[in-house]
Amino acid sequence: MRIKLEEGWSTLILLLAMITVSAAGVAKANFFDGLEILSFVGIVSVLAGLLLAKSSFSVRTAHSFSFVYGLFFILFAVGSVLPGDMVWRERVLEVINIQVVWLQKLIGGGTGREGFIFVLHTAVVFWLVGYTASWYIFRSLHIWRAIIPAGLVLLSVVYYYSGPAPLPLYLAFYILLALLLVVRTHLNEQEKQWRAGSVRYEPHIWIGFLRAGLFASLFALSVAWLIPSMSASAAVSDALSNTRGPWREFQNNWTRLYSALRTYGTTTIDPYQDTLVLGGPRTVGDTPVMDIYVERQLPYVYWQTIVYDTYDDGRWRVAANDTELHISDDGVLSVPFSLSRQVITQTVVNYLPNSSLLYGAPEIIGSDRDMFIEASNDGDGNKLVTGIRSRFVLKQGDQYEMVSNFSTADAVSLRTASTDYPEWLSETYLQIPDSVTPETVALAEELTAAYDNNFDKAIAVRDYLRQNISYNDQIPAPPADIDPVHYTLFVSQEGYCNYYASSMAIMLRSQGIPARIVSGYAQGEFNEDNNFYRVRASNAHTWVEVYFPNYGWIQFEPTAAIPTVDRPEQLNSSGGGDAFGAFNTSQNLLDREALLGEELNNDEEVGDSLEDLLQGDVNGDGNNPAVSPLSTIPIWQIVGAVLVLGMATAVTVTANTYNKRIEADVERSYSRLEWWGRWLGVRVQQTQTPYERAEEIGTAVPDGKQSILNLTRQFVLKQFSRAKNHENNFDPTDEWRTLRPILIRRTVENWVKNLQERRK
Repeated sequence: MRIKLEEGWSTLILLLAMITVSAAGVAKANFFDGLEILSFVGIVSVLAGLLLAKSSFSVRTAHSFSFVYGLFFILFAVGSVLPGDMVWRERVLEVINIQVVWLQKLIGGGTGREGFIFVLHTAVVFWLVGYTASWYIFRSLHIWRAIIPAGLVLLSVVYYYSGPAPLPLYLAFYILLALLLVVRTHLNEQEKQWRAGSVRYEPHIWIGFLRAGLFASLFALSVAWLIPSMSASAAVSDALSNTRGPWREFQNNWTRLYSALRTYGTTTIDPYQDTLVLGGPRTVGDTPVMDIYVERQLPYVYWQTIVYDTYDDGRWRVAANDTELHISDDGVLSVPFSLSRQVITQTVVNYLPNSSLLYGAPEIIGSDRDMFIEASNDGDGNKLVTGIRSRFVLKQGDQYEMVSNFSTADAVSLRTASTDYPEWLSETYLQIPDSVTPETVALAEELTAAYDNNFDKAIAVRDYLRQNISYNDQIPAPPADIDPVHYTLFVSQEGYCNYYASSMAIMLRSQGIPARIVSGYAQGEFNEDNNFYRVRASNAHTWVEVYFPNYGWIQFEPTAAIPTVDRPEQLNSSGGGDAFGAFNTSQNLLDREALLGEELNNDEEVGDSLEDLLQGDVNGDGNNPAVSPLSTIPIWQIVGAVLVLGMATAVTVTANTYNKRIEADVERSYSRLEWWGRWLGVRVQQTQTPYERAEEIGTAVPDGKQSILNLTRQFVLKQFSRAKNHENNFDPTDEWRTLRPILIRRTVENWVKNLQERRK
């Protein structure tokens, strides 16, 4: 016996293909392992929707069955992703436990670290998408309600995805299938009218229609391909960038709750990479790079982003350190403790398009953004950070906060600092290659011989370079057969910051003094009215840091074109008129111990302190930077926004439509009365007449008794009168406008009463 589907099997095939393509596209983005089950979930949900749509069940019963089917199947599908050595009871309990923990994070404000929860939630979404699509095709035809939800999910992923997968092809194929489904469902409606009017037509006419629809769809896709993308539209970009308030809060919450998902970076135009070559001329321009808001003007400050520690063959590079994700909720980084430090916070407004680097005053210990840190360990569990990048690419106008340990060490303290260096320091920061010439070493020895401490030795080398090397950023690259440091010191005797810093670092290393070079920006121009530094491309800079035990890395400025601020001989209570002294005694700045407690490694205290710090006003006078444009949006934020908002809209619209249909129909209105009666605790008997049942319900709800009797009377007329119809001028919705709030109020009162009785 051949099974016949009224809408045609081709309709079902197109719908299955459409949902499968959407699910496969989301899975291809590879946010987390296990998303391959989405296609399976989508197919089963469509078939379940078909069976329930074709059943004789009422709408409510069918949806209830869908809920039960979906619950069990999703648990099965998601549970199959868990490790194979788990029995099914353990898998189900694990899924439930993960969901409960996630809800606790949602309510309590924690950070969701379990990416598996995204697989579960996305499976739920695709069950709803597949089921409702099938329902709106085979039970209550609303073609766009079947097409748009799955399309929005896929479109949001494609639009914001920056990884290697060819997701636009999935979107193109989805649109093609959707257009063909529109053609097929339209033909289905025409065929119904033709059959009703006894119009003869070719049974296989659908093949020709689909063929024509295919050509039309391909033409539409070709035209759409030539239309500029949304990102190329300034108006659209501005519209997206100006989104504020709840939407921004939703993004932050989404990132917090799904923090374990994979991210994909876009092409960035960062001025600094993992290698710094001592090359030829440079041209940096004068365009604004960022504004950095501070509480008050600082002593001469740098804005660092990357540390270079290994020198070889005329280039610096970053050591092969581990890269790990640091979530902002985790508090400040655990770094080696240093004396004479002040914790400062800075608010940075970025003006670079597609930048991944984060900038802050040395030494960076925290941010309000999730960030990737490149670091090694010092043996005591502390991070030796060499690079910091934002987890999500920064766009023009994006804003973030940085927290730094700013050194206020005086000259006397640094002169008397120990020279007992830890092992991790000597292995990396005393490295010099064989290409360093004896002349370079001899010059360093000559410059430092008169001093008995590393601070004065560093000052001697710094001053020599500032006095004897001319600043010139248009120099040709050094010859290939000579070390660039030697070439700068003894041949050209000119260069720019990279050459100054390299020369100083190598000479100090040759004398057993740990040194490294750091890249970022010089301080820029300070705006006294609003307490911010305007940093331009021309401020791009490289400088030297020297390590002093107990005091950490201290900055030195060897470049002649950049001013230097000497550290005071010794800080005093009045500050002595010195920039560092005045800064150190400021009552407005946060004290390190007050912020971090006695132990920097106390994770709980540090996390709480940083959270309090980041919630504070950056500027004492309230002159915070203007609210920045929309931050770079991780792809799962947009997916989540579309899914949640789409689901909420769909549920609201569907519920409202469903409710109106019920309340406009006399028979279904009467059925709803009995349903409300059960909620109110009224147990009617099968032997009771409609009027007896109405009397029972009306007794429980005296205020609505008249409306209940009116609805019952019209039901009796339609069911048992000779005309089989209710009174012509009767509109059930009028009665429900009066009755609905009464029933809701009485139901809530009953719930409260029952709850109080249980507590007794």
